[in-house]
Amino acid sequence: MTLTLLLAAPLALAAAKAISPKVDGNCQAPIWSTDGGKLAYEVNFHDKKSVELYVYTPGTDKPVRVKPPGGGGSATTAGFSGAGGESVAHELTWAPAKLGLFVYAGSNPARDYDLYTSQGSPLSPAPGADGNPHWSADGARIVFSSARSGQGDLYLIDIAQTDKPPRQLTSFPQSSELYPRLSPDGRSVVYVGRSAHGENLFVVPDVSAPSIQRLTDWPHVQTRPTWSPDGKKIAFYSTREDPKRVDLYVTQVGGTPTLVSRGVVMSARGPAWLPDSTGLVYVQDDDERYDPVYQVALATPAAPTLVATGTVGNTDLDLVKGTDGATWLAVAAQGLETDKVRDFRRIYVMKVK
Repeated sequence: MTLTLLLAAPLALAAAKAISPKVDGNCQAPIWSTDGGKLAYEVNFHDKKSVELYVYTPGTDKPVRVKPPGGGGSATTAGFSGAGGESVAHELTWAPAKLGLFVYAGSNPARDYDLYTSQGSPLSPAPGADGNPHWSADGARIVFSSARSGQGDLYLIDIAQTDKPPRQLTSFPQSSELYPRLSPDGRSVVYVGRSAHGENLFVVPDVSAPSIQRLTDWPHVQTRPTWSPDGKKIAFYSTREDPKRVDLYVTQVGGTPTLVSRGVVMSARGPAWLPDSTGLVYVQDDDERYDPVYQVALATPAAPTLVATGTVGNTDLDLVKGTDGATWLAVAAQGLETDKVRDFRRIYVMKVK
């Protein structure tokens, strides 16, 4: 089947629906809970230089704002508020649905950044910014990047021993380690190493006995790695061919990266995998067509399928398989094709095949 025929039969069950209210800021970085029962996203207010975090429960009318605790209230409500303050809260990571928890990075009154739980408690606080948390699929570990050692190193928290200091995984004086992601089985960590030579991907194959393995050794930037749900592959963005263009790649640990698509829009949380690990959904960097959304099968990367979201100016997106068995898409977009006014981005959701 040709690309033209595929575009004539776009993939969608219904047009996307906005779930975030209209505000004077850009919504970004949507992320579904592991069962699709909740959806978190951020709102970036450029004028105020602040970022707010919200959690939306499908079927309700209003997302709830999440704030780093500033004193007062109970331990179970301190992290939530409906208004006030200029604190920054972002980079949420969900625990398995059965735990009903999440962790995020937020600024404290001193404008330092720590990790906080959804119950309002700081998680392993220390001087120096903490960020990029990621919770393992089994709920046993959280990996994050921290400047507590004077640079960006990776640390691991054992959820069964949160009263103990986190374990340091990396220590390289000439680089910073960023965007760590635990494999679905919680055993390995892929991350970005940033140095004067650029940004490349590395993996810790076994966090119980840390050693480092290089995945890429390319010029420019390789970033935002994400594991496939089955843990066999890693998708990432790269500017190796052209520093002004972002391309999408997939690799296996120890394998040779394969190009999936040239000229994509980088999603804040990294490439979005289909729940069955057979492909990815991404935004094509195409101004003339208002940055459309595509689905691509790894078996046929030359034949992507248009996802008819009905939205324009698409950027960050995320996918999840819900408890209803359907695959749900969340995307940050400037509006619908039918909108007469398109200004700040909102979060839209839709069911896809």
